[in-house]
Amino acid sequence: MDPFSIGAMILSAVIQQRTQAAAAQRQQRAAVQSQQRALASQNQATDAALKQVDQFDPTTRKDKQDEIQQDLTAQYEKAASSPITAQGVQVGATIPDSAGSADYLTAKARETAKAAASNRNLAALFGRIGSAGELRRGEAVGIGDTAGEIGRIQTGANNVAGIDQIGIEAAGQPSLGGMLVSSALGAYGMGRASLPTGQASNALMPGGITQGRWLRST
Repeated sequence: MDPFSIGAMILSAVIQQRTQAAAAQRQQRAAVQSQQRALASQNQATDAALKQVDQFDPTTRKDKQDEIQQDLTAQYEKAASSPITAQGVQVGATIPDSAGSADYLTAKARETAKAAASNRNLAALFGRIGSAGELRRGEAVGIGDTAGEIGRIQTGANNVAGIDQIGIEAAGQPSLGGMLVSSALGAYGMGRASLPTGQASNALMPGGITQGRWLRST
């Protein structure tokens, strides 16, 4: 086997090895980038879940319930702004027709104050009772929203993972040009090695360069 045959086959092996190594590096980079994207999606979903968990902290729940109670109490007080007695009788209905007298004014002020106090007490009671239910309803909505958000994140991550897998597989394919050059050189080396010694010395190199011309060109 002459040196040109050996050199062609060695060069073929080197090109093939480098082409495959480059493909492996591309595939590794694509896989690492895919893992980073998957980790980012996982962290995003974890943050959403932890944010919802924080809403169940006892202090946070108490503060939120107090706020709801204040809002409901204010709404009930506004709705019950018409003065009524504790027995549900409109103020003035039980007052004698002595309008303008001191007794009338005193009785009216007394019943107005009584009605206002009753309204405040009832509003506070309804606000306290209603705040617990409103709090639980809000938490249920929050849980549903968080579950939907995590589901959307997971769906997006799965879609990206599928696309990444296609890219990883494509990145692992060796360069077609490099493999063709490697195959051509290997075939040339094997073909040249199979020729008799006299014919091998006059064989052409790939691209039509003769042995003598190739040597002179170097």
